[in-house]
Amino acid sequence: MARQNLLGKRFGRLLVVDYAPDYIAPDGHKHPKWKCRCDCGNEVVVRQSSLLGGCSQSCGCLRKEQISYRAKHHGGFGTRLYNVWNSMRQRCNNPHAQSYHNYGGRGISICSEWDDYGVFRDWALKTGYDQSAKRNECTLERIDVDGDYCPQNCKWVTMKEQGNNRRDTIYLTYKNETHSLSEWSRLTDIPYQRLYARYKRGKPVEEILRQ
Repeated sequence: MARQNLLGKRFGRLLVVDYAPDYIAPDGHKHPKWKCRCDCGNEVVVRQSSLLGGCSQSCGCLRKEQISYRAKHHGGFGTRLYNVWNSMRQRCNNPHAQSYHNYGGRGISICSEWDDYGVFRDWALKTGYDQSAKRNECTLERIDVDGDYCPQNCKWVTMKEQGNNRRDTIYLTYKNETHSLSEWSRLTDIPYQRLYARYKRGKPVEEILRQ
């Protein structure tokens, strides 16, 4: 797409304020980009095609507001299940989230139907989500750890089961017993992060599990 002069033009909440370097696709094609200031004060760089096509109308704040409105409208805002849904979205969509590099950063996304909290809530209640379960006894897990969040690839499990199924699960053998690091944490009552820190420092298993 040829670059057009969009300086000073408005697209929804976005005001074009400056040029930005073109995005060069793997096939060599150039895609013009523009620096925009959102009405909320944030500045973002957006492809010209997204502006002209109406795909980008804010820095993301508009979408967050719409999602929040739908969640409140469905009566879930502030509930534990809403927090599950919101945490899933953060680790897949927010580059500043602590776990983003393990999810959105490696291509894990969320199906479009789960943009609507009400749809996610209905699926959860039909597939075994227990609102009265104790903490860590009913958590959301992807069946294929390299797959996306969608009805076909998700189920409800305990935190222990989820820890054992992770693609980067660490197993330790001590006195002829083999358990995942999360299980050793439960068995020894040593915080997982402490065990993990010892493991990363290359400590022998006896020191990793030392009380």
